[in-house]
Amino acid sequence: MLIRKKILLVIITAMVIVSGSSLAVGALFLSGGFNNLLIVGAITLAISAAAAALISAVVKRFYEKIERLRESAETMSELKSKFIATISHEIRTPMSNIVGFSELAITEENNYKVKDFLNKIKNNAEWLMQIINDILDISRAEYGNLALENIPFDMHDLLSSCRSLLMPKAEEKGLTLYFYVEPSIGKKPLGDPARLRQVLVNLLSNAIKFTNTGMIKLHAVVREMTERTITMRFEVKDSGIGMSCEQVNKIFDPYAPDDIGKTRRFGGTGLGLAITKNLVEMMGGTLHVDSAPGIGSKFSFEIVFDTIDVQDDDLMREKILFNELEKPKFDAEILLFEDNYMNQQVISEHLKRVGVTTVVAENGKVGLDIIKKRIEKNEKLFDLIFMDMHMPVMDGLEASMHITEMNIGIPIVAMTANVIYNDKEIYKKNGMNDCVGKPFTSQELWRCLMKYLTPKL
Repeated sequence: MLIRKKILLVIITAMVIVSGSSLAVGALFLSGGFNNLLIVGAITLAISAAAAALISAVVKRFYEKIERLRESAETMSELKSKFIATISHEIRTPMSNIVGFSELAITEENNYKVKDFLNKIKNNAEWLMQIINDILDISRAEYGNLALENIPFDMHDLLSSCRSLLMPKAEEKGLTLYFYVEPSIGKKPLGDPARLRQVLVNLLSNAIKFTNTGMIKLHAVVREMTERTITMRFEVKDSGIGMSCEQVNKIFDPYAPDDIGKTRRFGGTGLGLAITKNLVEMMGGTLHVDSAPGIGSKFSFEIVFDTIDVQDDDLMREKILFNELEKPKFDAEILLFEDNYMNQQVISEHLKRVGVTTVVAENGKVGLDIIKKRIEKNEKLFDLIFMDMHMPVMDGLEASMHITEMNIGIPIVAMTANVIYNDKEIYKKNGMNDCVGKPFTSQELWRCLMKYLTPKL
């Protein structure tokens, strides 16, 4: 706005100069100061040209300044985004170890009191991870780096995982969780199950947080089904403290003044609902709120999913697969690219418990050398590769490109704490088949293994 005012001021000044000069020349002509009309015209044109050149030079200078400011802003934005990505990786790596070692220790410990302490460590570490994820999601949304997947998923399994996660919190407060989901027979929705789960978990967590007695309900009902799409309505309803109209109007603003007070009283970052609203809108829906003080709140939205046809035997196979994830067993060998010693220990121990042998490479170059030696000696190659992205000497992207060029057919799964960018697309372009985020649970790791390895019967 200031630059526009300056440009306008220069143009007006130049116009005044041209007008004043023309009047002065005209006055001289009428008074007989000039006897030749051509001379008067030439002088007027020269003054106008000089004024036009002045305007052009000033405007050009201002636009060059605007361009420099724009480039500087873009550079700063890119640097900030990279900084957040780096910090994300550095924070999530030790958090991954805390969660991983806690989970391993819980399965080994028989003393009830010690087990209770370990569970509290694990739960608080996961809570801290959720806070970190909230901050990262806000940053990603700000810079347009928040992307959605479009893969087939099972709605029943998604809601079951939400219920399993939140049931302990609800039981702790004496609340009843009621879930109802309508099946889409013969159809499977295409979308981003992780982000939909995040939306529902955020809404359900808020309902639990602000409800002291009664019931919390989640309904997922089919509103419309066509040959290629399915429209589903999701509702989360509680019998909690409710909100006034003024509070409802501010509820999606991160850190609104009213929200800060509630955040201090009830916990949380104050970012969850802002992120939830953004995600619902990215999925093509609108998040609606109905609430009244002392009665409770209802959050609802509708999403239109593309669908694929699913055969009955495919559905049955997936149900069996999910049921058997309690404790799969494999006879396989994995090459783990990982520079962090504690990560090496956590991942190797998790894999050992399901029968997987691990060979560790502390960087990309070492891992490539291990593969090349096996090829030279005509030895059995690895069944799967787990690839960390941030390693010294040679990083995961470069190592994956070299392995892909070898054309040896070993699936590569990225294992990384870097979640700020649209990572999966980058990994796929560099020859990787899948991605497991750090920290991961045993279930997430086993689910990944089931994709690429055949379990023992």
